[in-house]
Amino acid sequence: MRLILLLCSLICYGMASPVLAGPLADRLAGELAKQAPEQALPLDEVQRLDRRLIAPDALHPAWQRYPLRQLQAIYRYQQECGTENELPAEWLPLLRALCGQGAAPSTRWFAAHPVYPLGGSSAARWLAGHPAAGLDALLHVRERRDQLGLLGELGDDNLDALLRGERWLLQSGQLWLLADGQWRRYGAGQWQPLAERLGVTLDSRTAGTCEERVGAICFNTRPTLDWQWLALASSLGFILLLGWASWQRWRLLRERRVALQMLTHELRTPIMALSGISEELRHDFDRLPPSAQQSVGQLLGSVARLHQLAQASRHYLAAETLEDERVAVSLTEWLTLACERHDATFCLEREMTLALPFYWLDLALDNLLRNASQHGRAPVRICASWQAGRLILAVSDGGELPNYRLATLLRRGARADGLGLGLAIVRHLLRRLGGRLALSGPPTTFTLTLPCQLWSDPES
Repeated sequence: MRLILLLCSLICYGMASPVLAGPLADRLAGELAKQAPEQALPLDEVQRLDRRLIAPDALHPAWQRYPLRQLQAIYRYQQECGTENELPAEWLPLLRALCGQGAAPSTRWFAAHPVYPLGGSSAARWLAGHPAAGLDALLHVRERRDQLGLLGELGDDNLDALLRGERWLLQSGQLWLLADGQWRRYGAGQWQPLAERLGVTLDSRTAGTCEERVGAICFNTRPTLDWQWLALASSLGFILLLGWASWQRWRLLRERRVALQMLTHELRTPIMALSGISEELRHDFDRLPPSAQQSVGQLLGSVARLHQLAQASRHYLAAETLEDERVAVSLTEWLTLACERHDATFCLEREMTLALPFYWLDLALDNLLRNASQHGRAPVRICASWQAGRLILAVSDGGELPNYRLATLLRRGARADGLGLGLAIVRHLLRRLGGRLALSGPPTTFTLTLPCQLWSDPES
């Protein structure tokens, strides 16, 4: 029941929980701001770079700026250092210096001519064979080995996006974010758990649906099962599981009942045979030796008890409730016999005859007296009274229990000493007869209460 209430509260919580507001990118950026990035590049250093030293097209021949014949002439000249025909005039200082026919161009010249016509930076062409200081800052980002060389790891599309002023870049699982005057790079182990927690997915592909596009990156809400439906499905699953468990319990009890019915049926045959023999002994009782009469008398009483048990169990197993057959019972005679069996004493307010389900009530009292004799201390006493249509039997002994709670004793179950099992039988019988069992002490007292009427009453 508690689990069902918990699941219902989860359903209500899922229906009432607010949806996170704001663009998906801003929510992720807010979470990333709390994380330290793997790498960080100051924005001002990136802005001081010549845009041509960032553009991926700068690494390829400048087909659009120079005709093919001039590009071919430059290639031949740097290979053979031959004639200068068809060479662009602006590149003669570098080409002559590369061939050893002139002085090295100045740093200012390299800054004015950053990209070589055949691709790559002019500084890289010169540094390949002529080491010089001050030219590293004029290399293309993919030719650099310093911190700005991290930009060279970006693909062509991301470099173009950076030049367009985009704030988000996604490259090989690494996420770049422009925030607080820095380009920050986060590894997959940093940003992916945050995105998953926010229910956001990032994709740099242009195909497919896109809830929110930021530059070349598409932000989508992660497809998840709605909270309400999940809680409802869990509740239904639990109810089905509970129903299955209840059915299994009913089936097990039914199988046990069938087994008990078979055992009772099989026991009836030898009991009937013993009953026939006991009748013969009863007829010849006076002719038995005095030494054997007491033993035979006990045997006849036990056989009668077995016969009564078989008859009662047949009714018990055939119905869901006990057969409440009331007979006239003299309290004095009944309690006298019960006390003789267990060496106990009893006190009775006044003698009376009650309409009682004698067999079941005697079985319950017998269990209580047996428990008191075996697990308690002498003296064992029965106090009987009849008040307001209820028979009250209090069985007490001189022992003490560590905890006077009936539920604690019943949880012991079928222990080796049988205390918990006997009390469970008594409580079960009384409940089905409409009575109850209580425990109090010290001294240890088990109180049996059962509704009943005087035998003289017309309604009895």
